[in-house]
Amino acid sequence: MNYTTQDILDTLAAHGIKPSAQRIVILRYLMEHRIHPTVDEIHTSLQAEHPTLSRTTVYNTLKLLAASGAIRCLEMGVAEGARWDYAEAEHAHFVCTRCGSVTDMPLAGASFPTVPGGYEVESVALSFKGVCPQCREQ
Repeated sequence: MNYTTQDILDTLAAHGIKPSAQRIVILRYLMEHRIHPTVDEIHTSLQAEHPTLSRTTVYNTLKLLAASGAIRCLEMGVAEGARWDYAEAEHAHFVCTRCGSVTDMPLAGASFPTVPGGYEVESVALSFKGVCPQCREQ
């Protein structure tokens, strides 16, 4: 899906983030590429069109976006490091233990443990690990 600059600006504003050219391009990349990329993958993908964009700027922008709740940092235990995820709806993840791919899994109809009284849930991180269909075929 292609997002307009206004969509990006609205998302940043909804999370209390001042827009900048770097923030817009990084958030747009995450919104349009739901592949759970690493910092290096994002930096490499954006480098050709934005040669002055540093890896440090990408990392710091991702940390800011995650701290505001606009995106999520996924510590999936994969060799490549943390993955970054933009999602408009809560969902689980499937992590392939062979290739490291991360796939979204809808939560519709899923049942969860009852949270004891007095606790306030801020987010849920549910991930499954196993072998993806592509790796099973090999």
